[in-house]
Amino acid sequence: MVISKTIEAKPHSPIYTMHKYFARRPWNVFRELVSHYTSPGELILDPFCGGGVTVVESLRLKRKVIGVDVNPIAVYVTRMEAIEIDVEALRIAFSQLAGIVKQKILSYYATFCPKCHSRAFADWIEWDETTKQILRMKYDCIVCGSSGVKAAREEDSRLAADISDQFDAHVSKEALWFPITKVPPGDKTSSLLSQNINYFHELYTKRNLLALAVLRKQIENIQSERARAFLDFTFSSSLKWASKQCHLRGEIVEGWAMHAYWLYPKTLEINVWNTFERRFDAIHRGKKYSNREIGSYCKLTEKFEDLIKGSATCMILNRSSTDLSLIPNDSVDTVITDPPYGGNVNYGELADFWYVWLSKGETFDKTNEVIVNKTQGKDLLDYESMLQGVMSECYRVLKPNRPLVSTFNSRDSRVVASFVIAACRAGFSLQSDGLLYQPPIRAYTTTFHAIAVGAFVGDFVFTFVKESVTPLVGSPASQQLKELKSYITDLIDDSIKGEHGEPNIRERAYKALIPFLSATCVSDLDSCREAVDFFENHMKKHDEHFSQLRKKVTEKRIKAFKANGGRRYKTR
Repeated sequence: MVISKTIEAKPHSPIYTMHKYFARRPWNVFRELVSHYTSPGELILDPFCGGGVTVVESLRLKRKVIGVDVNPIAVYVTRMEAIEIDVEALRIAFSQLAGIVKQKILSYYATFCPKCHSRAFADWIEWDETTKQILRMKYDCIVCGSSGVKAAREEDSRLAADISDQFDAHVSKEALWFPITKVPPGDKTSSLLSQNINYFHELYTKRNLLALAVLRKQIENIQSERARAFLDFTFSSSLKWASKQCHLRGEIVEGWAMHAYWLYPKTLEINVWNTFERRFDAIHRGKKYSNREIGSYCKLTEKFEDLIKGSATCMILNRSSTDLSLIPNDSVDTVITDPPYGGNVNYGELADFWYVWLSKGETFDKTNEVIVNKTQGKDLLDYESMLQGVMSECYRVLKPNRPLVSTFNSRDSRVVASFVIAACRAGFSLQSDGLLYQPPIRAYTTTFHAIAVGAFVGDFVFTFVKESVTPLVGSPASQQLKELKSYITDLIDDSIKGEHGEPNIRERAYKALIPFLSATCVSDLDSCREAVDFFENHMKKHDEHFSQLRKKVTEKRIKAFKANGGRRYKTR
């Protein structure tokens, strides 16, 4: 039976707050999908495992699972979420590391308390990127215990300048390493290059880069392999807070939050040790949670037969899902996934931010990334073709009459069409009741992206099945297309009169477009293209109307955000 109830999406549980990954789906929605479509002991495949939600929720519910992703950071994060760790041994290793390196790193952020004039440490330092001057800083006094924001003094600027001047000498004397890797051209990296950031290490101040290099070297000396791996994970989790992409939104400290690279006119230099300590606390909480929910049930393997024999419960593979040759035909019980939504998030370009540290300076090969990306020479048809390759492999490995369940959405119906076409032309059938709109996590509606754009932030849940279908004899595609165009015209015109916004119209229109696409794309692909082009062109005629409505929504959300003290932006 196809899932038919919408689920109120919940905020991320502790396991998903350990390390940033872009566009994670709501864990409780995917938990419900796993529970509804599978039974304990069955095997689930996620060919785009991303931030690990399908893998983690499958293990929590005692399913066996295969997570695959071409992106090495996706695989890294998913693996660290899933595996077990002795959290007390990890705490001891952290304490040992702190005893060696904490005071040294804190000394890079030394300042004076304006109240008792004793030594204090800056937690963050705000810089004007135009003048390269310190504007103010938040300090914590180790003597009187006061904490607050103060103006920068001459000695604060002098300390930053001295560290910068002596940076090369410190690196040479202490045999430190950091990635000296060119920022490659890209759809998202172009914003860095336009801001004269030509190397990834230029995303950090010299002070923070020195602190990171010192910290990383000491982590390498931790004797316990598992504890060292999780301290490395903590280090990686800290990077987004250590870069110059951090800034203040009102009085709220915001880390790298966009699906893009960008330096604001005023940036924050956040204390690396304080950040590492906070991220360790988040990872410690996350692993206590995963130990309780998954624990020793997660047994990793690289051999499919181990899953069948029962000696393992999980495979996590770093490869393209266009080649799942490690998995036999008709062997997977259910596919549950969330593929890239065209070019909505360029995961590969963004993941290099972390990967250059993990790989000792390399960027990863994006040749097989399923994406729309002009720099890579991949347009929507390339995306559709590559996605169909993945869907074909999913069809091959899935058992007959079993489902492929996927979330998907896009503000561009042509991207949605490519997804539906890829699935159906790979052999899948969309169930007659296999389309459900799922509202987003409520907090997502007040993110920077949603506030600024008025984005279509929910998802459709698609239920496809691998089955042999005898085509139903119905009205020809030309007649269906004519009726669809008439419906779309009336829907848009009536909605405009009723002051309905673009997301509302798209949700309703997609519920008519998607069944048409799934029923028609195998026999008449041209009609599918014509249908979505007709819809997009008709919507474009009302751009100014939608723009005015978005402005009203934006103003309303910003007002609500300010009334709420900006708490929905707080991500630390």
